[in-house]
Amino acid sequence: MARWLIHDLRNPTQALTLITELMDEGPEPGEPGTVETIREATAQLSRSLELLDRLLRLPRPAVEAAPLSLQDSLEFVGALHRSHRSGMRLDLEGALGAVLPAVVGVEHEIEQILLNLVLNALEATGEAAGSRLVVDAIALDGSVRVRVTDNGPGIPSDRRARLFAAMPTVRGGRLRGLGLAVSRGLARRFGGDLVLSADAGPGTRFDLLLPAWRRG
Repeated sequence: MARWLIHDLRNPTQALTLITELMDEGPEPGEPGTVETIREATAQLSRSLELLDRLLRLPRPAVEAAPLSLQDSLEFVGALHRSHRSGMRLDLEGALGAVLPAVVGVEHEIEQILLNLVLNALEATGEAAGSRLVVDAIALDGSVRVRVTDNGPGIPSDRRARLFAAMPTVRGGRLRGLGLAVSRGLARRFGGDLVLSADAGPGTRFDLLLPAWRRG
């Protein structure tokens, strides 16, 4: 995700640099588009920097579970995805529109789980035209279920049994094979879980279960 944001910072930065150089040369007053281009590039740069700061911020040494808004974490993930401008559509309407209780967890850990699921879907679909990831959420008895479904090719049956095993490999110069194992471990820390749905049909479906916060 940091790689996405760093790449995203280049365009507005280059635009601001070019415009500054043009201004130094003395553009004619009222030159069309100059002010608006500066405004748009600056807004994009500021938003990307804000997301990057939040993504890379180190967690506090002592981390305790707290009541959290799942929608806040989903909106953060949605903002990162929009910054990436992927070919895959991320549909969060079902989850953001649901009436949900606060969940138990640590904010950056829940966001890491969600980000790992998005990255998993991006790899599965190849960001092809028409690719889609749908996130729904529903309150159950004492928990919240987040269902994440993509329309990719699905997972071969011979890979399902070891899907959550930590099997690090290096592909394309990047370390892979840890995301789902780490995500399940984080989900289980406070009594939740991450499972592969057996009835996904075409594509892949994961269910993230998070315990609801109980007072006292």
